[in-house]
Amino acid sequence: GHKNKEQPVSEEESTKKSAAESFGKMVQEFGDALAEIFRDPKMQKKAQEFARSAKEAAQAFVERFKEEEVKQRFEQAGRAAEEFGKKMGDYFEKKGKDSSRSGNEPSSNGDSDKTLDKAVSWGRQVRARMDDHSKRTRLQRLVSYNVAIVWSFVLLIFFSFFHEYLAYYHYEVVEGVGQWMREPLLTPEFSAVLPVLNIALILSILGNGVLIVRDRYLLRQGVSIILHVFGLAAVLTFLTVFPFNFDVVPFPAASQVLSIIAAVVFIAVAIGLVAGIVVRAVRIVITSIRAGS
Repeated sequence: GHKNKEQPVSEEESTKKSAAESFGKMVQEFGDALAEIFRDPKMQKKAQEFARSAKEAAQAFVERFKEEEVKQRFEQAGRAAEEFGKKMGDYFEKKGKDSSRSGNEPSSNGDSDKTLDKAVSWGRQVRARMDDHSKRTRLQRLVSYNVAIVWSFVLLIFFSFFHEYLAYYHYEVVEGVGQWMREPLLTPEFSAVLPVLNIALILSILGNGVLIVRDRYLLRQGVSIILHVFGLAAVLTFLTVFPFNFDVVPFPAASQVLSIIAAVVFIAVAIGLVAGIVVRAVRIVITSIRAGS
């Protein structure tokens, strides 16, 4: 019998597999770390189940990813460039022959051949560069989508279950026994912010997951606008409620300074999100106008 030969794995398939494995590994390590910190059998079991499901979901997302339409468009553009080069060469070759027939110097045929070679070579170079640019930019976006999903998972879990660990820590000795004391920086009013924050993070996970499966320009801009809008809502909720207690930091004027810094940071983030929404909305309008013209 003939032995089955292993099919070679393409660079793109290898990249997608690597991205899924890296994402699953990061989530699994995060779950294991939580289980190790709390040393709770139930927590360990839940963390392991969460890590496995997240890893499987990431692998499913990446395995389903297809970009045939984008590939076809870039290939068509590359072929058009190559065809343009050939036509330019044919034009100059024909012009050289016509000039030769009308009594011009015979060296024009050699010039036409050189022009033909240069034009064809230029077309091929353009196509190669477009193919390379398409692969590199797509890989960069794929990595950014996975990173965004991982951080959204981490922040969702942290703020939902462990936000009290966002605190000021100090070491004290009580009756000869030293221990670390924790003073939470978030007040009970944080419960009013949490629902909006969780919605923004969940949408970030779903939106970036959709873009891993189907990455299209208009879809990418639309998803970004949605995520920016809900991110802006979360930031404005933080500013309105301002669930921080910086009085626990025992330094002169620390509470006032930290409050100002936090407010400035949130305002800067809000301005950046608004600018991002406007830019992406303009891009969608321009693309729609060009497509309709």
